[in-house]
Amino acid sequence: MIITSLAPTHKNKENQLKAIESWKKQDKKIVSVNHVSEIRLLEKDYDVEFIEPKKTGMQLFGKHYVPASELISIVKKEGAGLIIKSDIIIKDLPIFGSNPVIFNRYDFKENIENSKFFKSGFDAFFLTEDHCVLPETLLSLGQCHWDYWLPIMLLKKGFKLERPKKAHIFHKMHDLQYDLHSWKKTAKIFSIETGMNGSPESISSKAFHLINSQIKDI
Repeated sequence: MIITSLAPTHKNKENQLKAIESWKKQDKKIVSVNHVSEIRLLEKDYDVEFIEPKKTGMQLFGKHYVPASELISIVKKEGAGLIIKSDIIIKDLPIFGSNPVIFNRYDFKENIENSKFFKSGFDAFFLTEDHCVLPETLLSLGQCHWDYWLPIMLLKKGFKLERPKKAHIFHKMHDLQYDLHSWKKTAKIFSIETGMNGSPESISSKAFHLINSQIKDI
């Protein structure tokens, strides 16, 4: 199963459509978790299964961003799944084992063959039911720091992280869709939920280095 949260007002709608196209080639069920008000907009253009979340980040972020834990709960129910950002192209997927697998994307401007490894963030996570013992989070897809929260919490639970050496996921570059204020807000939430203290910059840096120090490249 491939699980995401599609953006109804994504500035790069074409990128999302191309991403979904690539996911369908993986011959897996595709699910998008969205508030009912967004589903009405999305179902016109996207041929995927929609699931309504129990809660969204409306009060925090002013939009129905979906907390990462809502997607994790679907993985738990289904037994296994790939949580992925909505505009990420999949070329192919590896054979998964028993450990959680995290993916770095490869960025490109026009030609996907000229993609470059993006080290600073994570864009897809393979989890099984066994990994879904994580607490709820306010950190949401479409906002920052959820991609650091997930591997940090997996490490706290004693899981060993794996990352494929081969390029599997790709991303067409576009303008940033978040601002410094929202980045600092999510950094504060991340600090509270993980227990990592410091300035937003130092927390992000510490989390990044901790995650990368614990990943086994396969």
